[in-house]
Amino acid sequence: MGAFSTSPQRAVARSGEPAATESSRLWTILARSAAWLIFLGGVFGAVLGIAGLRVEITVAGLILACTAGLILLKLRADAAATEKH
Repeated sequence: MGAFSTSPQRAVARSGEPAATESSRLWTILARSAAWLIFLGGVFGAVLGIAGLRVEITVAGLILACTAGLILLKLRADAAATEKH
């Protein structure tokens, strides 16, 4: 599974600068925004579930928040790796 958890290397132009386009930057911004919204929605759902003593809602909210948090960490690691090259 470790072989599939790494991101592919980004294309590098001949001048040594990353070949990042505006569409890839826009995609990154949209992905981060969506992940943050899902994360906050999951935390909010978990809080509502705890307040209402509803186990199903709490678990669903925590699953959403944890999954979105992992995606945010992955996007952050990819951005740091791209900056190093």
